[in-house]
Order: sequence, then C-alpha cells, then structure tokens
Amino acid sequence: MNEGTIAILIQWSLLCLVWMGSFDSQLREMGMERRRVLAVLCLFLISSFVSWKLFFAPIQVSLSGTLLPLFASVILYARLPKAGRRLYVLWAMGIAVMVFWLRWLFFTDPILLIWDERVIVPAIGVVVALVTSRQMAVRLFVLMLALPMADALYTLHFWQASGACSLGTDYAQDLLWSGISLLGLVSMLWTAIRRLFGRREAEPSHSDTGR
Repeated sequence: MNEGTIAILIQWSLLCLVWMGSFDSQLREMGMERRRVLAVLCLFLISSFVSWKLFFAPIQVSLSGTLLPLFASVILYARLPKAGRRLYVLWAMGIAVMVFWLRWLFFTDPILLIWDERVIVPAIGVVVALVTSRQMAVRLFVLMLALPMADALYTLHFWQASGACSLGTDYAQDLLWSGISLLGLVSMLWTAIRRLFGRREAEPSHSDTGR
C-alpha cells in the first residue's frame, strides 16, 4: 500500500463516523461541536489529497502532516485545564522523544520490527497517552503534538544522510492517523463497556419477587 493511503482512509472513515454520531459522547466530553470537527476533518482530507507543501529554503513542510496537526493541538491546548497545561506539554515532548528513539531503533536494527512500524509506533504512543490522563482532550492533544514533533526530530536527524528535509511526509501522516484512529477505537470501546455495565447496575433486582 502506498504511503499516505492509510491516512486518507482513516480520515474518510472518521469523517463518516463523526457524521453518524459515533463520537458524540467523546465530543461532548471535550466540549466540541460535531460540525466543527467535521470541518476540520474535511480540511485534513482535502489537504492530504492535494498534498500542499510550504518551502523554507531546503526544508519542505506539509500542511496536512505538520501544520494542521500543530494548529489542532493549539486549539486543544486552549481547552485543557489551566493547572496542568505545562505538564501535558512536557508529556507530549517526552512521547515525541520516545517515538523518535523507537523509529531510530527500528531503522538501525530492522530485525526488531515484529510488526509494521505504522502499527507498533502509534500503538505505543497511544498507550502512553492513555496513561497521561483520563480526559479525552488531553490524550488527543498529547498525541497530536507528540507525533509531528517526533517526525520533525527524526527528519532533522537524518537530514544529512538522506539529503532531503521534508516534514510531515505521507509516511508520517500514516503514523499520526493510525495513532488517532487507535485512540478513537479505544475510547469507543471504553464508552461501550461503561454503558453496558452502567445499564446492568441500573437494572432492579428481582431476587425478592414473590416474598
């Protein structure tokens, strides 16, 4: 599968799921409206198809792979509790360094890749994001800030060796959206489990019927 295809498929799938209301509970928790999220997803999808890039001397910066995720993380940052904002930024930086180290390790020693890197790296990032906080907004902020930062570190580190410096490549977008989709899947499953057990607890007991 060509690089970037996974990102586009995930964006399109999330667009359909949000439109159908599958993430309404998560959006309410984050204080976000469905129409605004749909607009943001459409912007990501269009920019991914067109592959817009900005050029700064030898550096190429992708709109959909770097600038839009950072802009979205700034919006999410404004919705976080003021008391823990700096801590969450530090968490994101820590995850970025960890993801960079993992990608470097898999590059130098490919035998460690027991599965596709586009699955292993986002999965580890999501696990750490889940430990960061119980709030969905915090988890999404940490992930959307950490993965583009990790891609920037990785690209700048191999700049001289590769001879090119392109931030937010199609492969980096696959990593980012694989992580976002996995986080959304875990959140949906957790919401379904809570509703299931909540309904069971709410059911009246019939053990004393007939007494």
